Amino acid sequence: MFKPSEAKMSCLSVLKGNNIPFLIGGTGVGKSAIVKEIAEELAEDRTLTDSVNPKDNEFGFISFRLGLVESIDLGGLPYIEDGTQKKAFLGNLPRGGEGVFFLDEFAQAHSSVQATIGQLLDPKGQNEERRIGDYVFPNGWKIVLAGNRHTDRSGANKILRHCQDRTTAIQFTHDVEDWLAWANKNDVHMDVQGLIGYMPQLLWEFDPKCNDPQPSPRSWTRLSDTLKTNPPKQIMQKLFEGDVGQNASIELMNFISLKNNVPNLADICKGKDVELVDSAGLSYATTIALVDVIGKAKDSDVYDWFDNALAYVKQLSTVEFSIFFVRKLTTLRTELKDSSSYSKFKVENQDIEI
Repeated sequence: MFKPSEAKMSCLSVLKGNNIPFLIGGTGVGKSAIVKEIAEELAEDRTLTDSVNPKDNEFGFISFRLGLVESIDLGGLPYIEDGTQKKAFLGNLPRGGEGVFFLDEFAQAHSSVQATIGQLLDPKGQNEERRIGDYVFPNGWKIVLAGNRHTDRSGANKILRHCQDRTTAIQFTHDVEDWLAWANKNDVHMDVQGLIGYMPQLLWEFDPKCNDPQPSPRSWTRLSDTLKTNPPKQIMQKLFEGDVGQNASIELMNFISLKNNVPNLADICKGKDVELVDSAGLSYATTIALVDVIGKAKDSDVYDWFDNALAYVKQLSTVEFSIFFVRKLTTLRTELKDSSSYSKFKVENQDIEI
């Protein structure tokens, strides 16, 4: 079973071999996010567009949720002309240029839809052109499939054998380090990142017998968007239950409350002698609070405050706090990557991706 970063590398390798990857994983683990990153990487310096015929300076990215379409949406509407049956296509399939055609929810698609798509899954055109009736799939486009497993309670259907045989299955699951790195780049709320770093088991939970919301990478990202709006504190816990369930929402509120007990951040930033916190939860809360303060610091203060705060965080119980601190803060304040403290920290932790 791959972790998300390995699944992405695997997909790219399969695509470079002119074949078709099929991402298979649980609900909310990031299949769509992986394919979007793949499209961005393949686009290089071109602009992503949902056009079926992108220009030379564009790279197409069309995402189809197959669980919501019927075979006629892809196979075209039949009509009669001069006594001959023809098909009028709906203009929703790639026509030219280059891009990624992402067929999501493949396992939720009806067998008739799978059979229609199966006509496009001969990756190298070994037997005939990839086509549906008169429609010919353009050579500049690549196809990626994604779907859930039967055990995910997502309405998955049996995948037709010839579709399986024409794709490379890439099974993957969630991974905390991968998700935290992604969350850091995609501006997920610091309190959410801190909680998952502190209690990694909360990133993804799945009980097939439970019909209530459960935590997943997707639901935590959705919760983060709501948290950024600063909802009233008296409704936060019940509000967050709607994304991640009762237990995870209670743990998040407990974690947020820890920020009331962090040491004097101003003294830490000024390099004063401040007693070290000892618990893991309070260490994460202090680290997050320092990132927030230094991220908003004046240009004249930011380098000194970074140096002093890093010296403090490096004394905490494990290196993961300083890794978390440096990753997040250098994303917010990229100029800190030019500092001597950052360079020294990278050398000291060269076996870890910063």
